[in-house]
Amino acid sequence: MVSRLAIYLVGLAINALGIALTIYSAAGVGSWDAAAIGVNHYLGLTIGTWTIAIQVLIVLTTKTVERKRFQYGSMLAIILRSIFLDLWMYLLFDHLEIPSSILMQWLVFLLGTLGIGVGIGIYIEAKFPKSPVDGLMLALHNRFHWSINVSRIVVELTGTLLGFILGGPVGLGTLIIALFVGKVIQLVNSKVKKILNYEGIRSI
Repeated sequence: MVSRLAIYLVGLAINALGIALTIYSAAGVGSWDAAAIGVNHYLGLTIGTWTIAIQVLIVLTTKTVERKRFQYGSMLAIILRSIFLDLWMYLLFDHLEIPSSILMQWLVFLLGTLGIGVGIGIYIEAKFPKSPVDGLMLALHNRFHWSINVSRIVVELTGTLLGFILGGPVGLGTLIIALFVGKVIQLVNSKVKKILNYEGIRSI
């Protein structure tokens, strides 16, 4: 249990660091993070706070699609990740200058994208609650019999549209995250599974 909790928290912290790096790069962020940043520009508070609020709406949408009760457990990952995100943003990145060169911006962005995928690939293997975005993707897949790919695209494009309307940092980077972060998650998760199976941690 302790080992799985450590894996969960480390994965979420790395995931939040990846998100913070993409925000810092100013090259674009994930679709739902763009929406949270857009609301933050209008109403203040913190990016993490609005991330939680948006994810609650996603869980409610998933509840409607699945016609099941509210999945309270799915909010745990978002609350913890949002806390980590605020810590990274306001304790570290608020004190740094945004990269001035395009090359450096994209290097930071790609590092952030890698961090997002690595973090998710690690934390989902802890077998604790997962993020609402993944839950909504699966709900659309099961309810409407869309492929996982189509379901993910619908979810990501919805977030991208909201982020654009709200003035969030939607850009080429947002599309890159939507299209390629899944490949990073799959690769890292397969490696994590092998390691945990070898170490016998999954059953602890």
